[in-house]
Amino acid sequence: MRRRWGIIVFISRLSMFEGIYFQFPKLAFILFFFLACASLCPLRSNPIYFPNLPFFNRDETKPSLWMWVAKWLMISMLIVALMSPVREIPQEGRGYDILITLDPRSITPQNIEQVRTFIQQRPEDRIALYVPYESPLMIPLSRDHDRITSMVEQLESSEVSGKITREIERFFATSEKGMGWVLIVSENPKEWVRSLPIGIDITTIDPESDWADETDRDHLPFMVMNSRKYFEYFYIYPLFIGFLAMLAYLFGRNQKGLL
Repeated sequence: MRRRWGIIVFISRLSMFEGIYFQFPKLAFILFFFLACASLCPLRSNPIYFPNLPFFNRDETKPSLWMWVAKWLMISMLIVALMSPVREIPQEGRGYDILITLDPRSITPQNIEQVRTFIQQRPEDRIALYVPYESPLMIPLSRDHDRITSMVEQLESSEVSGKITREIERFFATSEKGMGWVLIVSENPKEWVRSLPIGIDITTIDPESDWADETDRDHLPFMVMNSRKYFEYFYIYPLFIGFLAMLAYLFGRNQKGLL
């Protein structure tokens, strides 16, 4: 029973390395330079003459097997670390990244209700909010729709507003290509918009209309599926093993009096 349990534990530990591959496998060729140097470039030192030469033929001065293993383990692990072992972790995401920009002069109870309805219809999307008051209100992209809705419900109308510039591109710094969407809610968008980002869908909305359902149909929820890949790096493990092997090798040379 213990033997079977040990085999199961061993297999489970091996599964930890499943899916790992090297980003730079061609760097394994570096090992051949070390092998060539070891065979063609032997270590040379100035000869020292003593009258008791048989002393140097004893086993104590011969290279130890464990030192040879430590040296090549150190070199091998360094090369493995340089080859960068990684594992891909795919993550699926869905929905759009939507920035709702509200003209402070167009904020009304009806308009706030439309924004709240629109947010509720987009459960899988990331939503951001931008209201260019005299001190702009900026809420970054988030799936915490309750927090954004609570902020929208506290908005108040103002006659003083800024201009929309390309600074709103910062909202889409983490967005996938084709996933960005800007809603501009304003009675006079041409007077309010100074510059718009490039490559992002723009929709201008009349705040007096019932725009939530109509705009929702322009970009259907759940329509866009995208797959993102993240990398988990494992170079630290061979680097640590190589460091321990280096310490063992240096310790052995010091014990032999070779340092």
